[in-house]
Amino acid sequence: MTDLFKKYRKEGNVFNLLLLAFVLLPLLVLSYFNHPSAADDYGYIDTVFKFGWQEAMHYYYTGWTGRYFGIFLNHSNPLLFHSIVGFKVLPVLLLLWLVAAFYGLARHLTPTLSRLAHLGFAGVLYFLFILQIPSLAGFFYWMAAFVTYTIPSILTFGWVIVVLRWYRLETKWMKILTGILAGFLVFAVIGSSEANLLTMLLLIAGYCGFRLLFQRQIDGLMVGVVAAAALGCYLYFTAPGLDVRLGGNPLGGNIPLSFLNAFRMLGIVTLGWITKTPLLLFTAAWLLVLSRITPQARARFAVPFWYVFLLYVGILAAQLFTSYYGIGIDPTEREVNLVYLFFLVGWFYVFGVLYQWASRKLDLPGMSVISQYILIGLLGLQVIFSTYQSASVRAAYGDLLSGRAAAYDAELYRRYELIESSTESVVYLPALKNRPQSLYVDDINQNHNHWWNRLMAGYFGKEAIYMKEETLSDE
Repeated sequence: MTDLFKKYRKEGNVFNLLLLAFVLLPLLVLSYFNHPSAADDYGYIDTVFKFGWQEAMHYYYTGWTGRYFGIFLNHSNPLLFHSIVGFKVLPVLLLLWLVAAFYGLARHLTPTLSRLAHLGFAGVLYFLFILQIPSLAGFFYWMAAFVTYTIPSILTFGWVIVVLRWYRLETKWMKILTGILAGFLVFAVIGSSEANLLTMLLLIAGYCGFRLLFQRQIDGLMVGVVAAAALGCYLYFTAPGLDVRLGGNPLGGNIPLSFLNAFRMLGIVTLGWITKTPLLLFTAAWLLVLSRITPQARARFAVPFWYVFLLYVGILAAQLFTSYYGIGIDPTEREVNLVYLFFLVGWFYVFGVLYQWASRKLDLPGMSVISQYILIGLLGLQVIFSTYQSASVRAAYGDLLSGRAAAYDAELYRRYELIESSTESVVYLPALKNRPQSLYVDDINQNHNHWWNRLMAGYFGKEAIYMKEETLSDE
C-alpha cells in the first residue's frame, strides 16, 4: 500500500472543496430570494428619513447603544436608497467574504502548503460551520444581525491576518499602511457589539502579552492597536445610550452568576458541536497534515499551549458572558452563531499548538496506512450522517427545492406593490404563507401598534400597516 497522504494532497483537497460547494451553493442561491426583515431593518432607515442620516445615528448613540460602527452600518443599509436588491447582494458578499477569511487564515498559518490545500481547509471549516450553525438567517441574511455579529467577526479574522502579515513586510511604508489598517479593524470591531468587543480586547491582550512575556519585544504595531482599542472603548463606554440599554434590563448585571452561566452554556454547546459533526475525525486528519510539515513551517504554532488554551476558553466564555450580564438570559441563536464560529477556528489552532508542543517533547508515532484507510472511511460515513442530520443543511435545500423561498420572494414583492399602489394612509397586507426557515426572521402582525408594524409603516410613509386576519399556512 502507498501512503495515503500523498493521495490526500490532491484527492483530499478536492473532497474538501466539494464539501464547500455543497453547503455554499444553496446559500448563494437563497440570497436571490432575500428581503429586508420587518425586525429592525426598516426601522433604522425610517429614523433616517425622519431626522436625517447623521441625526439618526446620534439618536441611537445617545438613546440606545454604544455600538457606533454597527449604528453606522445599520443606518446605511440598502433601504436608504430604496433598494431591495441590495439585500440580495449583501449576503453573497458575506458568504464569499467568510471563505476568503478562512482561506487567509490557513495561508498565513501554514504558508508552505499549496493554495489548493488552503482553500480545502477553508472548505472544511465552512462545512463544519454550516452543519451546526444555529441560525442561517441570523448570520447571513438578516442585516440587523449580521452587522452586529457576522461582519465584525470576519473583520476580526482579517485583523489576525493583517497582524501576521505585518511581521513579514520589509518596506517602511507598507508597514505603516498595514498598521493603519490593523488599527481601523480594531476600531470597527469594538464598535459593533459587546461580544466582539470582548473578543478583540482578549485577542489584543493575548497578542501583546505573548510579545512582551515570551519574546521580550515591543513594536509600533502593538502600540497602534492598543491606541485604537483605547479610542474604541472610550467611544463605546462613554456612549449615553449604553446606560439606557443596560438600565432597561433588571435581570442583568450579576457578574459572578453571568460567568457561571457562560461556562455552563459553553459546556453544553461544545458537547453538541463535537458529537454532532465530524469534528474529531477532521481533527485527526489535521494532525496528519501537520505531521508532514517541517517544524520550521509550523512556526505560527510555536506558542505555549497553556497560554493559547486559556485565551481560547476565555474568548468563548466572554462571548456568552455578554448576554447573561447584559440581559440575564441565555444567548440568542445569532449570538451562539458567533461563539460557534470562533470555537471552530480556535479549535484547529489549539490542536496545532498542541501538536507542535508534543512533537518537541515526545516521540510521536506515525499513522499507519491501515489507520489512514480507517480514518478516511469513518470520516466519509460521518460526513454523510451528520449532513443528513443537519437542520441548517436540510432547511437550506428544503427551502430551495420545495419552492418555499421563491414563493416567499414573490409574496413580499406583491406586498410592496400593494403598499406603493395604495393611495390610503392605512394599508392592509396579507399574512405570509411561506416562511423559509433559512431566510425568515419575523414579520408584522395584526396589532398595528406593534413595533415592526410601526417601523415598516414609517418607512413607506403610511399612517399604519395592518396584517389581514387570515389563517397562516405551515408550509
